[in-house]
Amino acid sequence: MTLLTTVVAIATIWCTGKPMPQDQAPVEVVTKRFLRGDATLIDGFCRVPFGFLTVDPAAGAGRGGAYRVEIAVRDSTGLVLHESGWSQTVGAEFLEVPGASTVEHFSFSVPHGRYTLDLSVADSVSGAVQRASVEVAALPRDARASDLLLSSGIRRAAAEGAAAGPGEIQKGSLFVAASARPVLTPRQAELFYYVELYPRADVSVALSAAVTQDGRVITSTVPEQLAVGAAGGVASRSLSLAGLPAGEYGLRLTVAFPDGDVVRDAAFTMAGFETEAQIAEVTAAPPSDPFAELTETRLDSLYGPTLYLQDSGERNVYDGLSVDGKRNYMRQFWEKRDPTPGTPVNEAMVAYYRLFAEANRRFRESGAGDTPGWRSDRGRIFLKYGTPEETLRRPVSEDSPPFEVWKYSRPRQLKYVFLDETGLGNYQLIYTNDRLETSRADWTERLGPRAVEDVLRF
Repeated sequence: MTLLTTVVAIATIWCTGKPMPQDQAPVEVVTKRFLRGDATLIDGFCRVPFGFLTVDPAAGAGRGGAYRVEIAVRDSTGLVLHESGWSQTVGAEFLEVPGASTVEHFSFSVPHGRYTLDLSVADSVSGAVQRASVEVAALPRDARASDLLLSSGIRRAAAEGAAAGPGEIQKGSLFVAASARPVLTPRQAELFYYVELYPRADVSVALSAAVTQDGRVITSTVPEQLAVGAAGGVASRSLSLAGLPAGEYGLRLTVAFPDGDVVRDAAFTMAGFETEAQIAEVTAAPPSDPFAELTETRLDSLYGPTLYLQDSGERNVYDGLSVDGKRNYMRQFWEKRDPTPGTPVNEAMVAYYRLFAEANRRFRESGAGDTPGWRSDRGRIFLKYGTPEETLRRPVSEDSPPFEVWKYSRPRQLKYVFLDETGLGNYQLIYTNDRLETSRADWTERLGPRAVEDVLRF
């Protein structure tokens, strides 16, 4: 399996230990909603089972498979507000594990209203397609809590500017392991939850969590007091569920406000020891030299995105090297950036190629240029700084073409405005306060007065 496939697939592997019958629709979609001003941010998680994928006979050694995900978001009139699609490869060792799957994450913002999310996953070899359709309603403007997001792991950023790791999404200063439905095991039995609170006044709330099964409460926590300011806050906690038998469960979180309770529910799975053995087998440590067996074409593809990291002594060297020289260049390039030399994993390299895969998945631009995601303006900024801490999206507007605004506070206060004048999802950087990037002199005219006001207020 190639280096990039390893980085992505290992991070998101699920094993339930239960083969999925082929005549069942196995794709599972879960959405979580969070208020962002007058809009609702939707985080979507799609569980893609490997059981319906076919091994690609042309893939060569270490044969694997591939699939493509397509999503469309429609309003109540049927108007498409958001469309996107991306492809992913899967190593052969994952296809052979019964019940194995991966999680694809996507997000979009919508104004107040009701929407339909249509999703399809197509096997790139056989053409077989699995579909799912989910009705999504934006959170009420007066909602006092977001949906409940469960995870098998939540960690706080160790330093300013830290990037999310493989299979993680960022929520403020927290990195959350993405999952449609977390799967715990006897040795990894800690369940984490994340919920945002929107009290609109300084209050003290009481948080209590209960594990349920078939409507019965299995265990519960003692209420915990939490002070929340008028601007809102986050509640993120963990529960140790060691000893819980294998099965399907729910977590019910009750937030007791002074004037009433808000209850949020989400599902999770407790697996058995056989699942741990399967996970350990397919996620065995990668070879100490990940570049040793790569072809020149593969080396070149991994070299490309390093352009955004290179110092002056590393530029204009690689192209003139032999294949072995290119392997040595890549080894030395990443060894110099390894935060933990001497350990089996180079965390900086893994995190960067995870961003690279995400950039290609999310920001590919169609049309005559057919630009890979990492070479697009959004992809470049994403690779340099990671997921923006705040995002303003206007996919549909009466006064301007679609646009996005990204904000970062680390390493310094930065803002980027991307405009899609083609209507095909090809966003170009038109304004930024980053001195290393270029703004267009006519960016306000391109946006229009109302959109400019939104950008300046954001």
